[in-house]
Amino acid sequence: MNRPVLGPVLVALSLATGTLSCVLPDYDIEFEETAITNRNAVRIIEPVLLSIDAEISCDPNTKDMIPVACPQPNDSDPKKAVPHFLDPTYTEDVDDDILSYAPYAYCTCPDEQKDSKSFDLTLFVEDQDEKPRERAPKDSIYAALLLDVPRDTIRPYNYVDYLRYYDPERPLDLTGDTYKPAGRRDPHLRQLLLGDDQGGIDLCNGGRERLSRGFHTLTVMVTDRAWFMPSEGARQYGVPDIDKGATYDSTHYVFVCDEAMIGDEKPPCLTSCVPEKETL
Repeated sequence: MNRPVLGPVLVALSLATGTLSCVLPDYDIEFEETAITNRNAVRIIEPVLLSIDAEISCDPNTKDMIPVACPQPNDSDPKKAVPHFLDPTYTEDVDDDILSYAPYAYCTCPDEQKDSKSFDLTLFVEDQDEKPRERAPKDSIYAALLLDVPRDTIRPYNYVDYLRYYDPERPLDLTGDTYKPAGRRDPHLRQLLLGDDQGGIDLCNGGRERLSRGFHTLTVMVTDRAWFMPSEGARQYGVPDIDKGATYDSTHYVFVCDEAMIGDEKPPCLTSCVPEKETL
């Protein structure tokens, strides 16, 4: 007599069992492609100015009179970061006698002379790709300097310059710094230090040729693969090997060269140009 009720009961039990067995949602599921070998892009990072509120937010102890500063690459001072337009009219006071100094007023000098003012640049580069077990950097980072690259050129490697100051085939060194950005993995910070061994880069005289009077653009490029190598010919510095999965980043600096012209009413370059050292 109870058999007519048995059918609906069995159906209800089967539905309940099916509902309990489906514990994983069928949405927001991400699949990783294991064939991807370069997951994180290389990136140039520079110190940045922050508001007081932003600085305080990085310090959990709000009772301190002086909050702990938010992490900056290599503990750099943002106020001392090199501007991207090296204004030749910009001056800085050097002492209490109101003497001023124009750090970015560069000069094109006569043969066998160099500019006593140098361009010192330190950039930091991060790449989060790492070896899973070792937690060590996976990629090598390379840098190149390019000068006055035309926008429509198909041979950018012809504009790589200042090779006396760095080696584009030598990977950048890790800084060994404890820089740990909040909420992110270890950036494996590298350092690009330009002109340190030579006392700075002579922008107007230290390249392949002495530069003409006027504006020029220096491009700094970094990549996480060796520079592109064609099937025939030499490696093309400044050209990322995108076919091999390379990522890249670049930044630009505009500077002005003036000439040491005899008879000029204002000849600052005549005093700024000095004899070259024999080692150069």
